[in-house]
Amino acid sequence: MAHLDRYKLFFEASTDAMLTIQDDCFVDCNKAALKMLGLSDKQALKNLHPGDISPQRQPDGRLSFEKAGEMINKAFDNGTHRFEWVHCRENGDEFAVEVVLISEKSSQGNFIHVVWHDLSARHALEAALWEAKLLGEAVNQSGASTLITDVEGRIEYANAAFCQINGYELDEVIGQTPGLLNSGQQDSEFYENMWQMIKAGETWSGTLRNVRKNGEPYWARLKISPVKDETGKVIKFVGIETDISDFIEAKEKAEQASRAKSDFLSSVSHELRTPLNSILGFCQLIALNKTHPVSERQRTQLDHIHNAGTHLLHLIDEVLDLAKIEAGKMSYRIEEIAIEDILHDCLTYIETAHKQMNVTLKDETVKPLPRILADDMRVRQVLLNLLSNAKKYNRKGGMIRVRSEQPDSGYLRIVVDDTGYGIPYELQDQVFHPFNRLGAERLDVEGAGIGLVLTKKMVEEMSGNIGFSSIEGEGSSFWVDFVIAEEVKPIPDPIHIEHADYALSCCTGKHTILYIEDNSLNRELMDGFVSEIPNLDMVTAKTAEQGIEIAKTRKPHLILMDINLPGMDGFQAFQKLRAMEETMKIPVVALSANAMPDAIEKAGELGFQDYITKPFLLDDVMKVLDKHIEN
Repeated sequence: MAHLDRYKLFFEASTDAMLTIQDDCFVDCNKAALKMLGLSDKQALKNLHPGDISPQRQPDGRLSFEKAGEMINKAFDNGTHRFEWVHCRENGDEFAVEVVLISEKSSQGNFIHVVWHDLSARHALEAALWEAKLLGEAVNQSGASTLITDVEGRIEYANAAFCQINGYELDEVIGQTPGLLNSGQQDSEFYENMWQMIKAGETWSGTLRNVRKNGEPYWARLKISPVKDETGKVIKFVGIETDISDFIEAKEKAEQASRAKSDFLSSVSHELRTPLNSILGFCQLIALNKTHPVSERQRTQLDHIHNAGTHLLHLIDEVLDLAKIEAGKMSYRIEEIAIEDILHDCLTYIETAHKQMNVTLKDETVKPLPRILADDMRVRQVLLNLLSNAKKYNRKGGMIRVRSEQPDSGYLRIVVDDTGYGIPYELQDQVFHPFNRLGAERLDVEGAGIGLVLTKKMVEEMSGNIGFSSIEGEGSSFWVDFVIAEEVKPIPDPIHIEHADYALSCCTGKHTILYIEDNSLNRELMDGFVSEIPNLDMVTAKTAEQGIEIAKTRKPHLILMDINLPGMDGFQAFQKLRAMEETMKIPVVALSANAMPDAIEKAGELGFQDYITKPFLLDDVMKVLDKHIEN
């Protein structure tokens, strides 16, 4: 009896869950078992089969009721049986236990004594260790250079990629600091800012120039993240470094090529504008000659020369647009165009593209379509992109319908409907985001995910709108609005050079300008212009140095100065003039064949009063003189 009491005391006091089974059902349990199951008293467990407090199936797929009976029979056959099991708590949560069954056969009946050891913590630890092992292996095999340091920056771990990229053996870097990679090209402030951020528990990222063990420099993209303990204290730093030397080199080469192209375009523009300045300038002088006036026939011929020269100037300006495109400033030529003809060309092209799709194309636009104000080339790009997408992302045997609408009186809307797979609702807000293919890669359709981004940019640059609607599994409708041309713009009349009496309107007395120009024809041309202005005199200089000396002694009312001068250029000369007391207040106007945007911007930043590009009209010069010559 005392023995039974001691057993009962042990049974109830044990921290392990202990239970008793008779006739395949629980008849008793201790407090630890109730706590593990989330039950309040023993009555809730009595007469329940082990399968009643288990999920329907065990992890091996066996039915819990069937397998529980098998485990109990093994315990009776062998006296004991040990195995793992999954039970359910009162709230439905599953938990793993190690089960020990001990059989007892007595006059009072056959019993199974059960002991449960909760395996949740052990399984969690095993999972964490396995995850850590996998993570460690992934980091070690990663192509990205990885370092782990203590809070003082001493290296505790470096993966294989770090050693390979930098040429060090592992034992050469352990205990060192990442400073062994310092190339000296970042100043102390760079590293101070980095340390300030990571010690404050923030992630830092940046680009820096490092050096390998053999002294070879390289560019790296570095990200450093602090590791914190459960109290939030920083205990380590993890640095991931990527060698981006190839990217930087390619970027520098591209920038160098872009600069070379811009320099070439600038040179071509300058060389073409210089002789054109003489052609158009002397054409004006002949027409304005008071002493020997030209006949009407000669004036008509001069008009032809002048208009041909002006056309050539427009062609030169189009060449300069290439430089703007290279600088990221896309060029647009907004004019009245017939979108009906453009749409016909685009539909013809799309009908022959991606023939394997067997997609039917229907033009349901209402003819005639109104003319629009847009850039012909950009409209073609927009329509081709929308039609191409509608065909590429369609189903085999699908259909594309092109419709026209007028949402209001000012716009023509072109709608492209397709019967493709549609765009999932949760991805639709990303349609116009760059490099996002919205899962289209699974359709085996090539693309970079930037077509719609560029299309949107072009449409909006032409004052239009773009949008779409889509139903997943049914298809999409993309629409674009173009501005309707309200009236036909008349073709401008040819320029006629009219004789006029020129004089400075700002004053009646004589004034003097200094013209600094190395080209003799340009000096002769300007001299001819000035001779037509009775209250204006001009002195000339061939170089910047000569012009500065004349400016100091003659103190002209205004200086016209070329930029591309031999020796000291116009920008340097301007700074010299501004630095001297005798000339610092004289207004200076650039008169140059360099029409590149960066040259004009630089002149404005330095403080030039104005910038006239060659070839120029006498009217342009007169406006500048009147604006800047003081009374």
